[in-house]
Amino acid sequence: MTSPPDLNPSVIPRPLVLEPDRARGPDRETCSQGPPNPHHRHPAGMAGGARPRPGPAGRSPRGATTMATAAGATAYFQRGSLFWFTVITLSFGYHTWVVFWPQSIPYQSLGPLGSFTQYLVDHHHTLLSNGYWLAWLIHVGESLYAIVLCKHKGITSGRARLLWFLQTFLFGIASLSILIAYKPKRQKQT
Repeated sequence: MTSPPDLNPSVIPRPLVLEPDRARGPDRETCSQGPPNPHHRHPAGMAGGARPRPGPAGRSPRGATTMATAAGATAYFQRGSLFWFTVITLSFGYHTWVVFWPQSIPYQSLGPLGSFTQYLVDHHHTLLSNGYWLAWLIHVGESLYAIVLCKHKGITSGRARLLWFLQTFLFGIASLSILIAYKPKRQKQT
């Protein structure tokens, strides 16, 4: 009986990448999946002594998780900054609370933010409500633009496009800016 593999949550599994083994000829493929794993089983027909090479996915320099396939950038997705996702979630949550349940907010307990919020609720509630719906409308527009950008940047995976759409819908420019900054590697045309 063998022991189960180490299930360390800080280690992100890399996708399986099949590539020609130049030492054995173009018709032979190797299986590469990053550092050697004693529990790894090679697919049928793969050489067991293949050289390991890191796959195209894993952690970016900023620490955000990326997703890719052997086909390259067709399934590119990168999760955004946890800091900005937290700020946006708390801000939208507070704005929702102010617009829909202003009577339940403990204004005195929130210090200057509570006083400012109470002033806005008492004197500009229509502006708060319109601003709330405008913010969601902007997020819808950004998420639709993310789908268009996916097409222009060669991201054809339905799963990757859905992830970009949802992430941009929920977090807006914090997600969209990552997609805008993404520069896919263009294939050389001969």
